[in-house]
Amino acid sequence: MTLQKKIGVIVLAGLAVGLSVFSWAGIQSVQKSVERTLDERLTIARVLASHLDGTLAYILTSLGDLHPDAGLPAREGFAPAAAAYIRTLAQSRIVVTRVILVDDRGLVLAAEPGDAALAGQAVSYPQLARTLEQGQPVVSSLETSPLIETPVVFASAPVFGGRGEITGAVIAAIDVGQSANDAFSPSVTAGATGYVEIIDGNGIILARSTRATPPGRLEMSDHPERFAELISQRQATVGTCHRCHETSQELERQRDILAFAPLENASWGVAIRQAEGEALAPTQELELRFLLLGIIILVSLFLLVWLMMREIVSPIRSLTAAARKIAAGDFRAGFTLKRKDEIGQLGAAFRTMTRELSKSRDELLSRNEELFALNSIVATVSQSLDVEEVLDNALARVLEVTRTEAGHVFLRTADNEMKSVKDIGGSPVFRCEQAGDPAARCLCHEVLQSGRTVLANHPSQCPLLEAEASFVSIPLKSKNRTVGIMNIAGASERVFTESDFRLLNSIGYHVGLAVENSVLYQDTRQKEELRGQLLSKVIGAQEEERKRVARELHDEYGQVMTGLIMSIESLENTVAPDNKGVREKLGHAKTLVERALENLRRLTLDLRPSVLDDLGLVAAVRAYARDRLGPSGVQVEFEAKGLRQRLPPAVETALFRILQEAIHNAGKYAEARTVKVSLEARNGSITAVVADDGKGFDVEAVARSRTGSRSLGLLGMKERASLLGGTLSIESATGRGTRLTVEIPTTLEREERE
Repeated sequence: MTLQKKIGVIVLAGLAVGLSVFSWAGIQSVQKSVERTLDERLTIARVLASHLDGTLAYILTSLGDLHPDAGLPAREGFAPAAAAYIRTLAQSRIVVTRVILVDDRGLVLAAEPGDAALAGQAVSYPQLARTLEQGQPVVSSLETSPLIETPVVFASAPVFGGRGEITGAVIAAIDVGQSANDAFSPSVTAGATGYVEIIDGNGIILARSTRATPPGRLEMSDHPERFAELISQRQATVGTCHRCHETSQELERQRDILAFAPLENASWGVAIRQAEGEALAPTQELELRFLLLGIIILVSLFLLVWLMMREIVSPIRSLTAAARKIAAGDFRAGFTLKRKDEIGQLGAAFRTMTRELSKSRDELLSRNEELFALNSIVATVSQSLDVEEVLDNALARVLEVTRTEAGHVFLRTADNEMKSVKDIGGSPVFRCEQAGDPAARCLCHEVLQSGRTVLANHPSQCPLLEAEASFVSIPLKSKNRTVGIMNIAGASERVFTESDFRLLNSIGYHVGLAVENSVLYQDTRQKEELRGQLLSKVIGAQEEERKRVARELHDEYGQVMTGLIMSIESLENTVAPDNKGVREKLGHAKTLVERALENLRRLTLDLRPSVLDDLGLVAAVRAYARDRLGPSGVQVEFEAKGLRQRLPPAVETALFRILQEAIHNAGKYAEARTVKVSLEARNGSITAVVADDGKGFDVEAVARSRTGSRSLGLLGMKERASLLGGTLSIESATGRGTRLTVEIPTTLEREERE
């Protein structure tokens, strides 16, 4: 049978499932039937409540008719009317034990049957206040009163005066227990277990239908608080509950259907109870039938599925077992299924998939091996920037990865020649005399020019190649430029595959890039060394020129200005005291010359303080800080440790210039109150620190600007420290001051040469 026919069987099974769904829908209908039954019980309770409302309305209306005229009735006329009222209600089998006439304070004026002891006594129950104060006819809950021997229900109606004021009330004491059951509710058939209860606002049972046990004296209902709440809220409800009032001899409590509806004319309610089993018997029977039908359908479906498993699931299980073997890596797992339906076609497709997966796995493993080899070579060539070391490590690693025995590396020179730089294995085929000739037409030069990997396996390609021998020539590339070639050779039986060529091309690119980086690094390092040497000579020449200019300014112009001051003083002594005009001009001229001399001395100090050459770094820095910052009111704190001997001149000059720039910046930009300068020599190096409590600045922003005297000054300080092998760091933030730290070793080869 084809799979299409099997699908037809599955469709039949789907129909069975549909039948089950239909059964479920039937059960839902049963549930709706239950809801309708509950609604019917609630409707009956409301009808009974409405009937009882009518009865109470009749009682209150008849009670109000006892005084048709305005004002309180006369005692002589009240007794006959009250007696007639009692007889009238008795005909409806409603027992009225007494009718009482009270004034507006609730004091008894008259009673029928008469009792002289009642006169002047107060009638008090909660609902009477509504009648006397609001003029509403009211029926009370079950009350006990010293005026009445048994618990009764009071019905009260107001008595109005001629101006419409409330002058009193007529009260009827109704003994609900002695009244006939059907006096307050019609006989209602509620099955063998059902009955009706009338409950007051306190949850006390007033009456119960004849099918049940009559209520006891002040007997509380099952749920008095709940009933009282429903009555106060005028809320009807229906549901299930237990018969909590049943005797303890019963083995288990019975579940009932309970419908409750409150009255409008009194704080009463009507509760209808019926055993759940009896009320819902038809519904439960229908539900049971649906359940049995569903079980039969499920059993039938189970048998149908079991039969289908033999035809469909068994081959699929075989396919699953084979798939698990393939997932474990066993691509030789066979699967034979001699069927012509769709499952047979699935088996054939599975076998095809297995072959393709095996092929893809082999390719993936090969690719992973290539990537692993390439990563290992990249890691090898990345360990150093020395060309010799890079080529030595790279060639050894390539021979290991490609399982070859000999290798040789040629690099392109500036004259487009090939220079032999590395050889492993000593293969004679790589000892080519034409390698250095740019005009040669050998295989190696062709690879260098074309940039393509070539396999040499015939003497026509290379004169040094022997029969049955071969080697591969790989271009070393960097940015589309061939910087050299790498030749590798193995045993005669070594066969290079397409994947080998793909790997060798990648190796050539990465090795070429590493060679290019190494060459660039060496060139950069040489240029940096040359730049450092030139900068050192420029700084040295600059210092010598500063020293010469400072000496000339001090020796020549300083002496000239000093002599000029002395001449002005001598001339001033020759002028008569009374010639004040001349003396003032001479004094002014003397002041100008003295100021010029002071500026000349400051300029000389900036160019090359003589104290640096005479007394050393400590004295020069202390003097410069005092002279530069003192006049501005900046407090200078200076400290020097471990500098008992003079430092090499180059170190002293460099440190002085760095500290000179730092102190100058602190005085010019920082707006500091205190500047701390410290010098300390220890562990073969000298450390200098300049810290201020000024406004600080953004170090990175100034460093990035590359313009302005401040940025150039920072760059100059770092250059001076770097030339002596030292380091310079600046810590600063806006509003947090600045701290400059420079550390320079005192034992340098550069200093020893100087």
